[in-house]
Amino acid sequence: MSSTMRLGLNSTGSGPWAGEFAGARVARPVRDLARSTAFYRDLLRLRRSGGFEDHDGFDGAFFALPGGGELELTTGPVEPAPGSADDLLVLYVRTGDEVREIAADLVAAGVQPVESANPYWNRFGVTLLDPDGYRIVIARVDVAVPENTSGPVNSPQVRIAWHVGPREELRPLFELADDSQAQLDQYLHDGSVLVAVRGSTVIGHLQLVPTTRTGEIELKNMAVLPAHQGSGVGRALVVDATVRSAAQGWSRMVVGTAAADIGNLRFYQRTGFRLLAIDRDAFTAATGYPDAIVIDGIALLDRVGFQRTWTTWQLRVDQCSLPGR
Repeated sequence: MSSTMRLGLNSTGSGPWAGEFAGARVARPVRDLARSTAFYRDLLRLRRSGGFEDHDGFDGAFFALPGGGELELTTGPVEPAPGSADDLLVLYVRTGDEVREIAADLVAAGVQPVESANPYWNRFGVTLLDPDGYRIVIARVDVAVPENTSGPVNSPQVRIAWHVGPREELRPLFELADDSQAQLDQYLHDGSVLVAVRGSTVIGHLQLVPTTRTGEIELKNMAVLPAHQGSGVGRALVVDATVRSAAQGWSRMVVGTAAADIGNLRFYQRTGFRLLAIDRDAFTAATGYPDAIVIDGIALLDRVGFQRTWTTWQLRVDQCSLPGR
């Protein structure tokens, strides 16, 4: 007897029942139902569609999944047991920019991103952990981007990836952000560099260098070619760097910028950084900068320090809403 016959299936694959399945639900046990409900409802913004209490020792909450079906969370005698690194709940959005924005909000709230075991999800999404260690992917809908692209959350217009070539080829970009050749000579080859690529052209970069403080990484140098400024490339670089840094175990990012550059002061605060310190007379001839640099009508003398932090997710149920995306 064939395996098909043993399963009670006919040659067309239809079963012994009439019609089709009426619905679908994925069920997962959690340790703290209120905490997990807050995570999925208020951070991921899934609509709660029902629930139950004390059904044979189990409590539960249902959440509607995009496109149909439900996610069920339960507490009771069964402990959570996240599966393999490729056991995923994937939530799709339309664009790579949306992935970055949502991931940045979640990381800012303390949600832990991780590298995906499947490189596909690193290219088109961001993988994060829920309070019990289940993996969730925020990904953009596949729109036929060539598979040989690299770096997370690529889009047909701009992709972001680690730079792997000679660092000197990026020096013109570095010089857009730092007027001191002596300073550049000291740190050009430090740390790692992300590049934003449009077509085959590198249009922006961001350098990350570990500091001497535990858990702290510095955004050392960043620039976007003038023709591409104002198009969101700089913000995409910062968001991508934040998510990657959190996934690698860093808990804090610092950056210093010219106190005279009003645009940069606004930019870093709008991307989640807060004022940290002022370094007086950081831009003088004594530190390798030419005299009489003026930005926006303001003499360049001092450096302003900013900091952005994130921690392991410890969400209070009454403090879980994020600002609008």
